[in-house]
Formats: sequence, C-alpha cells, structure tokens
Amino acid sequence: MNQILKEVQVGAALKVGDACDYVCDKLGLKEHQDDVVFGRIFVTGAQGVLGYRVAQRLLNAGHPATRIGYRHPDDLSNFAEQLSSKGAEVVHFDWKDKTTYASALDGVKIVFCVTPYTENWAQTFPKFLRACEKAGVEYFVKVSFYHARKENDIYQKVNFVRLHAACDDILSQSSIPYTILSASHLMSNPLVMHHAEDAGKGKEKPIVLYGASDGANINYVSPNDIAEVATRVIMYSKPHMRKEYTLTGLQPISDDDLAYALAKHSKRPVFYEDLPINMLVKKEEDGFTSVDDVDWKVRDFIGLEKLKATGLEEDATFISHDIEKICKRKPETIDDYLQATDLMTPLEKWIFE
Repeated sequence: MNQILKEVQVGAALKVGDACDYVCDKLGLKEHQDDVVFGRIFVTGAQGVLGYRVAQRLLNAGHPATRIGYRHPDDLSNFAEQLSSKGAEVVHFDWKDKTTYASALDGVKIVFCVTPYTENWAQTFPKFLRACEKAGVEYFVKVSFYHARKENDIYQKVNFVRLHAACDDILSQSSIPYTILSASHLMSNPLVMHHAEDAGKGKEKPIVLYGASDGANINYVSPNDIAEVATRVIMYSKPHMRKEYTLTGLQPISDDDLAYALAKHSKRPVFYEDLPINMLVKKEEDGFTSVDDVDWKVRDFIGLEKLKATGLEEDATFISHDIEKICKRKPETIDDYLQATDLMTPLEKWIFE
C-alpha cells in the first residue's frame, strides 16, 4: 500500500474520475468499480494515527469529498494543514459539544470513526450515532479493540475494552449499515501514548519504555494496515456491511524486541524495562500533569499490561487473517511500520528527530 500511495500522487493530479479509476485498479477493485462509493466521507480523529492515515489515503486517491473535523479548525496542526492542502474540507467538530454534530455531518454519506480517548468518551458515542442517523449517514466504519464483543472474553476485564463493546453493541443495533474493525495493540502505541521516558533531546540520550508484559510476546498491528483495511471497506462497502473484522499483526514480538526495532530505525538508544505492577502504577501516575486523568488512564494501561503478561497473544489462535483476506497481502512487520516514516504523524515521528 505504501508504494500505491506514492504512485497515486500521479493519479491525484488527474481528473477525479480518472484518479479514482486508477486507484480502483491499483487496489484490485476495478471489477467492482460501479459499486465504489465516492460520496462525502467524514473522518473523525484526523489528528491521530488512524484518522490521519485514512484521510491521507482518501485524499491521495483523489477522493472528491473528504471532510475532517477539528475542535479548533482555525488553529490547525501541521499534519492537519497537510490534509487541508491536499483538498480536505476542515470543519468544526467537538465530541463534547453535540451542537457541532449536525453541521459536521451535513451531506455526509460515510463516517470513519475513531472514538476520542478522553474520560467518559463512551457517553458521547450514542449521541454522535443518533446525529448520524438523523443526518442520513448511509455507512459507518468504527475502530474497536480486539475481542471487544466476544462473550466472556478475558479482554473484557479492561474497562477500555468493555466501553468499546458497549458502543459496538449500540452501533450494531442502529439503523445504519456498519463495519467494525477490532484491532490488537497498535505498533504506534509506545510512541503516541508516551509510556516512555526520554532522558534528553539529544540522540545520544537513552529512551526507556516501561511496561509489565513479563517477557511475554505481544501482538502489535501496524496502523498502516488498519488504515488500508478501512480505506478499502469505505471505498467498496457492499461486501463489508454489517461485518466485524479482527485485525492483528503477523506474529507476536516481545517488548524487548520492540525496543530493539525502535533503536535500530531511529538510531537512538532505546530500552525496555519491565516493572512490577505497583511500581508501574506509581510511574504512570507521576507522569500525568492532570490529576483528573490519572485513575481511568492508568487503569486502562495497567489492565492491558496484565493481559499482555498472560501470554495469550503468543497462541496461534490469537492471530486473524482478515488483513490478508481484505488487502491481499500479509500484515506489516514492526520493521515495515518503522520504515514508512512518510506515513507517520508528528505524534510518532519525534523519535526520529
């Protein structure tokens, strides 16, 4: 897909119809071209690793109507400006302010939804979904977490996963055709979630990643793969409606291996340190500048670390082949992800600077 994105830069300069023909051909959708949707698409979370990548792919494909929502559209980040310069329509949208929903959804056919990671985020989702129904949205693609809706699954011990399950249930019962993309841990998480300690800005200073996976191998999936799956189901929704896909990496790796890969590609010393849960809780709490964020964010992080330590993700049955089925190729490795710096957001690129 990375090569396709580079090639469609040429296609994007063509007329919209020709560019879309070009991309359909490259993505293996030529035979389904009459069913490919080119209506207005609203992308939430375009300032994050997944929303940004999906918007980037749609724009590079020459999609005629890609809309992204921002709380402060007049004060855009660098990567929002990049999307805007490629033709994205930037509108005012705030998850916490339902009065912004109607205008953001005006004329929208498809929604790609990455829910916000803020306290009580799951309480806003039903309100947004109702606004989508009222606006006449015809298709809704939501990112969720691995096995969120699998009954009695151990992952539902984590509040973050249970909340996704609740939102997924609401979506599945709505009047809008949907697709749910349930992903394992993102390869970008150690960079974006800041569970790391950078001893200095110089490249010679070590970066230490902290966790409690206890030597177990973890299944990390590339955000590039999730974005490609999302783009494919958005552009050709017909066979994917009312389906749920599980998106995992090719094989599990240890957090030590993850740190080694980060060091290799960033040319910086990166190490992983496994801590007892009580010490990890203390370090996480000390890292928050807002007391309000401590309880729920630490609870989610620690819950996921405990699950990593069980070793469940080392089992071959953990791996799904949905990425390979939809994208017609194997999932990216950690090396593939780290080499594709041109697809990263500033949230990820800091380690290479």
